[in-house]
Amino acid sequence: MDLRQLRYLDAVARARSFTAAALDLHIAQSALSQQVAKLERELGVELLKRTTRKVETTEAGELVLARGRRALAEAAAIREDLDALHGLVRGSLKIGGVPPMSGLHPARLIAEFGARHPGIDITIREDVAQLLIDELAAGRLDLVLSLTDVRTLPPSLTGRRLVEEELVLILAPDHPLAQRKRIPHAALTGERLVAYGEGSVLRAELERLVDEPNVIAEVNELVTLRELVALGLGVTLMPKAVVAATPPTTLAVRPLHPRLRVPVAMIWRAHEQPTPAAAAFREHVLAAVARHP
Repeated sequence: MDLRQLRYLDAVARARSFTAAALDLHIAQSALSQQVAKLERELGVELLKRTTRKVETTEAGELVLARGRRALAEAAAIREDLDALHGLVRGSLKIGGVPPMSGLHPARLIAEFGARHPGIDITIREDVAQLLIDELAAGRLDLVLSLTDVRTLPPSLTGRRLVEEELVLILAPDHPLAQRKRIPHAALTGERLVAYGEGSVLRAELERLVDEPNVIAEVNELVTLRELVALGLGVTLMPKAVVAATPPTTLAVRPLHPRLRVPVAMIWRAHEQPTPAAAAFREHVLAAVARHP
């Protein structure tokens, strides 16, 4: 048994097809079939159940894959560590969230990092904060950027507070509350609210401010949320960095009284050595924060 055979088995199991797996691996289907069959003979068990329509993993195959995938991950980590030792950073980086930050631009930070390290494949996953944090804890992400207080994280996770972001109220220009310069928290009681879905920090802050929030629409797309508010469907909270330059004829932006600020944090798994790519990105972000006035 060797790593190549494990990689071939993993590819077939994921694709559920020898044909598709061979295309992904850029090898002949016959060579792929021979190597998987050889591995089955060496182990003395059937790893894949083949039918005319698809390929399914047997119980023995699942057991082999569970350990085999860890072995493949460790082998990849060895290559990344050796590259890092020689001044090269390669591999993959899976980032969850691109929250707005006044004075900092996460998308620009990621683009600059990608230009500096072209050998790293970067994947960005956007969703509500709680789902991203759950994926991080499950090992499907390397780190998360989120409007989250690191003091609320479970013991398996840790992180660094980067900056604080002010949350403001956005509403249609002709909304009665738009006549005020600042909006008291109590004024939100009874207002029709357009909010992000459950698990988002903005939704949690709305529910904290309003005893019985009247949420009439849930939207997870920033552009759609702003459009619905501008058209008068309801009001909502928004990071100031997102709407600071919005023309007042399109959308009214008002600070709350007292002002409401939330931390922006970078989060990763505790007690785990980061990959060279993840470590390099963390250093990149922290250096940018240190330069931030």
